Amino acid sequence: MKLSINRNTFWCDVFVHRLAELGVRYACISPGSRSTPLTIAFASNKSINLFPIVDERSSAFFALGIAKKTKSPVAVVTTSGTAVAELYPAIIEAYYQRVPLIICTADRPPALRNSGANQTINQQNIFKNHIRYFADAGLPNLKNLNYINDLADKLIINSSLLDKGPVHVNFSFEKPFEPRSYTDKIEITKIRKTFSKHSIILNEKKIVEIDFDSLIKKLNSNERGLILVGSNNYNKDFTKNLVKFSRTFGYPIYADGSSSLRFGSHSNEYFIDNFTAFARVKNFQKYFDPKLIIQFGGTPTSNVLLEFFNNSKAEKILVNEFGDRNDPSHTAKKIFTINPNEFCSSLLKNVEKNIKRDSCWLIDLQVMNNKAAELKNKLINNAEFPFEGRVANELIKSLPKKSNLMISNSLPIRDVDFFASSNNKNINIFSNRGASGIDGINSTALGIAKTSKDPTYLLIGDLAFYHDMNGLHNAIKYKIPLTVILINNHGGGIFESLPISNYKEFLLENFLTPLELDLSKLVKAYGGKFIRIKNWRKFSSAITSSKKNKKITVFEIHTNAKKSKELRDKYWNAVSNEVDLYINEIKS
Repeated sequence: MKLSINRNTFWCDVFVHRLAELGVRYACISPGSRSTPLTIAFASNKSINLFPIVDERSSAFFALGIAKKTKSPVAVVTTSGTAVAELYPAIIEAYYQRVPLIICTADRPPALRNSGANQTINQQNIFKNHIRYFADAGLPNLKNLNYINDLADKLIINSSLLDKGPVHVNFSFEKPFEPRSYTDKIEITKIRKTFSKHSIILNEKKIVEIDFDSLIKKLNSNERGLILVGSNNYNKDFTKNLVKFSRTFGYPIYADGSSSLRFGSHSNEYFIDNFTAFARVKNFQKYFDPKLIIQFGGTPTSNVLLEFFNNSKAEKILVNEFGDRNDPSHTAKKIFTINPNEFCSSLLKNVEKNIKRDSCWLIDLQVMNNKAAELKNKLINNAEFPFEGRVANELIKSLPKKSNLMISNSLPIRDVDFFASSNNKNINIFSNRGASGIDGINSTALGIAKTSKDPTYLLIGDLAFYHDMNGLHNAIKYKIPLTVILINNHGGGIFESLPISNYKEFLLENFLTPLELDLSKLVKAYGGKFIRIKNWRKFSSAITSSKKNKKITVFEIHTNAKKSKELRDKYWNAVSNEVDLYINEIKS
């Protein structure tokens, strides 16, 4: 017996069914005619939560947020033409942060390419510099349905396992697109066979060979070691094993502000959270350059730390699952391609039990860290309202436990990195530090919030907030509660902290870009609540009570970027003086 079908929609049904079978549970789509078969296939699959989003750029960043939070691949669907190009910023971010996105683009038939056909561009591997795997699905071929099943397998294997990150499949379709516009007849037995469950075939995982015995000898012979932890999706086991590793060898840990490790119920005894304050001191590196640096995860946020890393004569080892060279200085000679938790647990298995090194090196760094902390409490944490640098600590102190905190790029992530102190409160930190753009931040935060039961917060500047205003529409459509801490330094405030600030004739007109907009009206247009914060007490109470927010709520703080820079400099100069005094003491 044969059944009438539309070859386009049937082809896509097979593809989407296989994705769902392999665990895809979320898809973001943007409306379009050419992508009709894909849209209908995703919308018809009851295993997939669908998010129709009109703006393609926002859709891709929303998917990015979902994938970050759920740690699972998320599908993104667009029609042909420039709609495809709108996905690129989020794909770039996903590429560098190794976030699994399955990009499904609809296309005109191959014969129409380069022929002047409407809404037809060259979509063949259009993202080739920032994609982990590309496939051209071609026109639907009902004689080879195994191909589209196998293609779904390859997309999942590459995006989630072999080379984690975004993958792209380009579908070509000829009209008609709608399911009841029948084009073919197919045997029901063939349909049943096509949709029957079958297992995914994985190649054996390559065994990473590390001589842990030699490494342990090296660690034992080098008292002056330093552990750097960049951004990554770390789990609790890694944190526990990292602390054991640090305690065993007496190596202090610097957890980047873009990681979640600075916060949590684990022991903070070995965490040096003010390292960027004294690493900038000229004499510090002269007398306290480590012999060995082990860096987990992504590249550090701070330029101060990057410069310290570059100038250090230490042996440097990078540890990350895919062997990424997260080292702009190109001075690290070893990269261990291994999951950070596997590295720590394997290392500890080879160490004699109950070893604990009492390290003078560690004590010296702890003393300087404490001196910096005292100055931070005096100058930063007691600064008059509305100093930008204090916002980070005030926010962390006031957040509910188990909160999600998305931190925007530019000044917010730097202030968290510089000034947020260790805290025993479990907070999940998110950031788009892959390419560090300010586009799509609102949408990413909303994607995180939509797939989390815990309250979600966004720390963002006025330009980044404005850059993704379209993303706020998702808050209305999907009833997403998100609390936004909006630092309004009147556009481009970070440039006050850069050398260009010395060129006043160019700074004001070309770098500082005040929006001169009443952002409250824009937020209210998207159904949100807008509150201007006037003092620290009101800020703290607003954050504390924000768990009850049922819709997007924006707390705006107007700041003065120039005055904030002056206070930052005052703090760093004070730390420099203290470190110099300490160095002189131990020298004499």
